[in-house]
Amino acid sequence: MSNQQDNSQTDPQEFGETKKLKNILVGFFISFLSVVVLLGGLELVAYSWEKRTAAGPLGWTLVASRRIKLVKTGNEDSPYHIFVTDENYTWEGIEVDINSRGLRTDNFKVPKPTNTFRILNIGDSVAFGWEVDFEQTYGKQLEFMLNELGGGQEFEVINAAIPTWTTVDERNFLLDAGLSYDPDLVILDFTIVNDVYGKGIDQQAQNPFVQWLRDHTYGWSFLTTQMRFLLARRIGPEAIPVLNPPENAEAYFPVDENSATWDDVWEPISEIHQACQDYGLPLIVIAFPTAFQLNSASHPNVPQQVLYQRAMDAGIPYIDLLPTYRQICDDSEPDACEGYENILFADVWMHPNELGHRIAAEELALMLEEEVYLIDLK
Repeated sequence: MSNQQDNSQTDPQEFGETKKLKNILVGFFISFLSVVVLLGGLELVAYSWEKRTAAGPLGWTLVASRRIKLVKTGNEDSPYHIFVTDENYTWEGIEVDINSRGLRTDNFKVPKPTNTFRILNIGDSVAFGWEVDFEQTYGKQLEFMLNELGGGQEFEVINAAIPTWTTVDERNFLLDAGLSYDPDLVILDFTIVNDVYGKGIDQQAQNPFVQWLRDHTYGWSFLTTQMRFLLARRIGPEAIPVLNPPENAEAYFPVDENSATWDDVWEPISEIHQACQDYGLPLIVIAFPTAFQLNSASHPNVPQQVLYQRAMDAGIPYIDLLPTYRQICDDSEPDACEGYENILFADVWMHPNELGHRIAAEELALMLEEEVYLIDLK
């Protein structure tokens, strides 16, 4: 009897260890659950913040720049990115519709319909229409102006432009896909801020884990943005470069016209021109200035002068928007071209507003009217 009783009793030491393990597991579970609840709460707060921010005045600056969905395409040695097809976005009340080809443009047919003059407008976020409605982009306004002029044919402008594209990406796109769209004319948007020292999306790549957090969570972007705002209060607005970019001209381009950098800048443009010539297509280059070239920072016009000379030497029609933009600033109220948003720009960097786009469309339409070897509008 005594032996049976001893066997049925639990060893106190074993019982204590079991209880200790159980307490550890319970504590771990409670800690894990607390972390899940905390992260879930953070995600809810961040989600709400991002939705409000996307609809507010900084929606494009703080939300759009990280929420656009791009996919890599092209050849292995000459890749480029386009939008994920058939996506829709809304930032600051502005609708952004991406078509079945991964572009912010109307759907189009290949080959093109008869009696249609098709213009392929390639560029970066400026041609894409950053912070403006699609109908306000210079490409769409140009299409409207040309069709208003008549001439017995239908004009169609394909807006083949992706934020983060550089002239290298634009060259790769043109050779891989753009020429197959059956264009009659190619327009190349050259943006001074983006296309001199600008880096393509692959060169901007971050730590993969950080990139995953940016793309798949709301909390990471919320926390990093709030930290930058706190830092800006402590050390100044330069803590948020996207809202307060550097004002020195050297941050955007070489101030020496003889810098070897200009050879690198011109190379992809020259290759785009050669590809157009091989297909019998005329090319127009239109240069968009920096906002700092028009305000009190008074950046020099070195890029425009370099581009003009090289375009003339190559026989490429070239439009420099800087003189026209400057004239508008001079004819307007004092400080009309100062500040984060002004009479011509939707932000302090480079993106024109509706008026800035309209001027570009008017300059292009005027050139096309005058250059009868490009288009017969009579």
